[in-house]
Amino acid sequence: MIPFRPAWAFRAVVCALMLAPVGVKAQPPEIGLKQRVNDIVESVVSAELEVKVTKRRSKILRLKQDVFRVAVADPSILDFVAFGTREVEIIGKETGSTTVTLWAGNEQAPQVLSMLVTVVKDDAVDQQRRLEYAELESMINELFPNSRIQLIPIADKLIVRGQARDEIEATQIMSLIRENNGSAALGQNGGGVSLASGGTAAQPFPDASQLPTSNVIQLLNVPGEKQVMLKVRIAEIKRSAFRQLGADLDFNINEFFLASALGGGGNAIFSGTFSDGSFNLILRALMNNGSAKILAEPNLVTLSGQPATFLSGGEFAVPTIVGVGGAQAATTSFKGFGTSIAFTPTVVDKDRIRLQVSPTFSTLNRDNAVNGIFGLDTRQVTTTVDMREGQVLALAGLLQEQQNGTIRRVPFLGDIPGLGVLFSDKSISRDETELIVLVSPELVHALDPEHAPQILPGMEVTEPTDKDFFYYGDIEGRPNCHHRGTVWPLYRSRLKRAGYGDLKSVEKSQEYFLSGPFGFSE
Repeated sequence: MIPFRPAWAFRAVVCALMLAPVGVKAQPPEIGLKQRVNDIVESVVSAELEVKVTKRRSKILRLKQDVFRVAVADPSILDFVAFGTREVEIIGKETGSTTVTLWAGNEQAPQVLSMLVTVVKDDAVDQQRRLEYAELESMINELFPNSRIQLIPIADKLIVRGQARDEIEATQIMSLIRENNGSAALGQNGGGVSLASGGTAAQPFPDASQLPTSNVIQLLNVPGEKQVMLKVRIAEIKRSAFRQLGADLDFNINEFFLASALGGGGNAIFSGTFSDGSFNLILRALMNNGSAKILAEPNLVTLSGQPATFLSGGEFAVPTIVGVGGAQAATTSFKGFGTSIAFTPTVVDKDRIRLQVSPTFSTLNRDNAVNGIFGLDTRQVTTTVDMREGQVLALAGLLQEQQNGTIRRVPFLGDIPGLGVLFSDKSISRDETELIVLVSPELVHALDPEHAPQILPGMEVTEPTDKDFFYYGDIEGRPNCHHRGTVWPLYRSRLKRAGYGDLKSVEKSQEYFLSGPFGFSE
């Protein structure tokens, strides 16, 4: 038997018409093709019955006739199980629709039944999710009476919304809701896990029923300010003392010559020449005291849980050679030095702040240079404390003392009391450094435009007029005198046109040249 193909049938009809006897009226091709299809195809069976099955549930179909053949269009949507010849079970696997065809009765003259089976979602699962998460929500609100949360399952997500008392309770609540937090996460942000959105929700009651996996969406609100300003005051004082005593001498008597130059003769305090240069004496007695003060007062603002850094100092280049042989290349990086501080505040209560502070103080050390690159003398402290707003953390007791002493002398002659100073060189130095750091956190919020200061440092400094500069010798102008030497000839003509012909006071042109809601103009 040759399978039916419409294209082949059409060509057969065309050939039959061409070979038809002359005088016989030929039929149109469309009519011939339709006739042939009707001769071959008896009927087209469409879906005559619609059946709905819930996902993960089944329905049993009982028939009056024996079923000897079953066809499922998409087996991934449902399973078809036969119990005997007159009972079949339809099991929903995935949501969707597919066609199931049954052949019943006599195989020689079967009865064909086509069904459209639709697998719908299981509302009982959503109802079970709402019930179990509602019970978990009630338990959490009972454990944390100062907080109020809601657990709302939507699609494949679990929405956590409400208000927590502080950061600690918020992280503890999220640790109960999320799955597999682990002990490593404890202690962050006040003893809990991260408050960032994400993660998988834990099963409310693992022994009850296995719910579908849900992703946590964290919408908890923690009241209060979340911006922290850190007021830092850094004070350092250095004192140094240096004393030196020594002498250089030389004398020449006839053929006898004696010279002593232990100190190099660079710093002459007393010198003398006797007998026409036959005897020279250089006596060094030096005393040097010095002090230096460093004071920095940075104010840093950042959000709760976010780090902030401050550096007051400079940077120096550190070249690095990479590669070997002829494939070498030089790269340069910069190393900072000076006073730097890094801190991370976390608001754990209304006015309690967990503060991690790490100040670093470094100075260049030219004596510790390698290949011309300076070394650093560094002092660093890292600490974590809990503080109330406005309290002060003092990092004190950072003291450093260094004392050095050297002596160089001529053997035996340098040990003679009184005269030993002529044959020796002695020096002693002492360095003292004291450092203190004061840290005070405050909760702040941004200023409105009308509350912000409008007179900033340097805004009152202006350029002097020609008369103030050339006649009076001023290098700064008057605060309200907005003179501009770069375009003064042009301004002069504009002032004349504006009615200020006397040009005695440039401040009269304030309304003409300045504008803006927060400027100097009226």
